[in-house]
Amino acid sequence: MTAVTYSIRHRRSGIAMIYAFFAVLSMLFILPSSTAFAADSGAKAVNECNPTASNGCVNGILQDADKKPIADVTIKLSGKETAETKTTADGKWAFSVADDGDYTVTIDDSVAQEHGLKASSATVTIKKASFDKQRGVVRFDQASDSAASAASGSANGDKTTSSTAGSTAATPSPARKSSSNIGKRIWQQLYSGIIFGLMLGLMSVGMNLVYGTTGLQSFSHGEQVTLGGLMAYVGTQMMHMPLVVSAIFAIAIGALTGFIQNEIVWGPLRRRHVGTMQQMIVTIGLSMALQYTFQFFFGGDIKGIVKSVPDSFQLGPITTDMPTLLSALIAICVIVGVTLFLYKTRLGRATRAVSDNAALAAASGINVDQVVRVVWILSCAMAALSGVLLGVYLNGISWNTGATLILLMFAAVTLGGLGTANGALIGSLVIGIVADMSSLVIPNDMRYASALAILIIVLLVRPQGIFGKQQRVG
Repeated sequence: MTAVTYSIRHRRSGIAMIYAFFAVLSMLFILPSSTAFAADSGAKAVNECNPTASNGCVNGILQDADKKPIADVTIKLSGKETAETKTTADGKWAFSVADDGDYTVTIDDSVAQEHGLKASSATVTIKKASFDKQRGVVRFDQASDSAASAASGSANGDKTTSSTAGSTAATPSPARKSSSNIGKRIWQQLYSGIIFGLMLGLMSVGMNLVYGTTGLQSFSHGEQVTLGGLMAYVGTQMMHMPLVVSAIFAIAIGALTGFIQNEIVWGPLRRRHVGTMQQMIVTIGLSMALQYTFQFFFGGDIKGIVKSVPDSFQLGPITTDMPTLLSALIAICVIVGVTLFLYKTRLGRATRAVSDNAALAAASGINVDQVVRVVWILSCAMAALSGVLLGVYLNGISWNTGATLILLMFAAVTLGGLGTANGALIGSLVIGIVADMSSLVIPNDMRYASALAILIIVLLVRPQGIFGKQQRVG
């Protein structure tokens, strides 16, 4: 009995050490990528601007009163730095700024009058001291009394400030304004954490299904997320398909890669009885190979899946937009669908049986290889869908987006319980909320460290996670 107890404790200790090692290894992947898109100092006109840790964005689409783009109009930026650009054929313009402060965007008065615009100037505030990544979106085609401040948090800490041309508002007292801003920011960060947690849950549930049926923790799962986002970019921007069709295309590609991976790599390795630790090392190599393949074909810049700027609106103290709400709704529906699949269908019950005890399931007549094949296809399809939703939510996808999220996926599945699909969802919500809320008290670039802290604490206190079961021996 003492020997068995020692074996259990030794095994748990070994599992904790393995996960702590790979958590640190994942952090090493994230740190170099955090400065990958550092921008030059000063303000300058760019074709497309994406906020990073060292630059904010002031951009928009110049449209007339009928929502038609206005091309070849001079846009001037003034503030701490000045710059000038012209709108493209679809009315787009963008500036990259490197300093905090108020920036005023102006167009010629005659252009505003000719096209029925409300005003010819607007001012946005870029506060990178509070949000390291910030985008100021300027609209000239809305009424002056409809100004709104749109703070849309994300996995990368983006803040979008939407300014209506010529808007004016009453100025509250400093104390009331400060208290109101703090309250709104808390609600906004909580909302952003829930949205990001749902998207992280969509990624993590698939990863946890793979672990439950095969015992493999895949480091290349993040690249399946990146693949989905990039395929959606190919569909919308290169093949000019509607977003919905592009999303279906991306999901199909993701499911196909899951099938190919299982047939070419993981199936043969399982048949050769290669250990899960060796397979895990293979996933690290596959992850690095896929990352640099993406970079080779798509470049190092951020690819926007959609180019339009969505209109924001208020839900109480929270500012959001319709794409964000639709992305969250889709994530909820898919997760609920997977849960019903696992508990209400014959194949789903077989999947749970394989996850609980593969040998006993095989002895009961369940085709384990077929179940694992379906799980790989489902997992990669869900990862691709999450990549599409994340790309729409963050307004872009890059070659290493999945690599920056893999640590959070591991933290989520470990917190919820390894091998439990619903546990991964709960863990993802906790991680998303903690990561976004922690930026209220710590620098934004360090907020993923809170997820790493949760991962380490859970491994030390409860290695099986919140909903996980203790490993049986014998």
